Amino acid sequence: MQVALSDELILDSRRAAWLPKTGTLVLADLFLGLGAARRRKPDLFGSTHQELWERLVSLLEDLKPAQVALLGDIKPAQGAVEADEREELRQLFKKLGTNGRKVIQVVGHPDRANGPALKETGITPVEQHRVGPFALLHRRRIFVYPRLEPGALWINGGVHPLFALPTQDPEGKPDWMRVPAFLHTGYALILPPFVPWAQGFEVMQPERLPKHAKAWSLLSERLAPLDLPSLPPPPAHLAALARTPKRAGAKDE
Repeated sequence: MQVALSDELILDSRRAAWLPKTGTLVLADLFLGLGAARRRKPDLFGSTHQELWERLVSLLEDLKPAQVALLGDIKPAQGAVEADEREELRQLFKKLGTNGRKVIQVVGHPDRANGPALKETGITPVEQHRVGPFALLHRRRIFVYPRLEPGALWINGGVHPLFALPTQDPEGKPDWMRVPAFLHTGYALILPPFVPWAQGFEVMQPERLPKHAKAWSLLSERLAPLDLPSLPPPPAHLAALARTPKRAGAKDE
């Protein structure tokens, strides 16, 4: 499912932004290189890895982008390679670069992201990248965006919008549901992560967003506009939660 914000910018429910005039596919926190350490904990991911590949391939085949912009790292601890990660990453970049497709990586700290993981890929991470009227970046903590010329827009893959929507539990009692979203603030489009588990858990507070902000919830690969002014303030325990509570007996990593 797609939502066209203009003839230059389209939201795709497969957790991507599509810039048709430049043939650019933008993905935030691809993380297809899950990392050897994480793969040792298959209970955390289940069939996620296969689903990610299927979603990526469908985007490449349907949209046929001329270039792919990756916002954020492609695996945990990108500057190093462990176990079978090198082959995993080789396969990833082979697929991304099919038919001479250009691959760009934008990260908050390019010096930390460069290293063995990118060896022989021809990719050098950059801090920002300009595609037509769009400026791409990956910044986790950014509250004021530098001013761009009229008509230009930031696309940020480092903050992932999450809203709390009132609902009911199985017993019919009032409850809350966290829903990922695309967020357009007027000066920036903020993307959900390509990998769901990179979403985070702290929800946004609609009353703190610009009055002209717009958002589209992402649920079961469907996009739906959110009426931000009508959303009730999230409960304190959701607004302040940074991560899921640990299970009893769980150890720090």
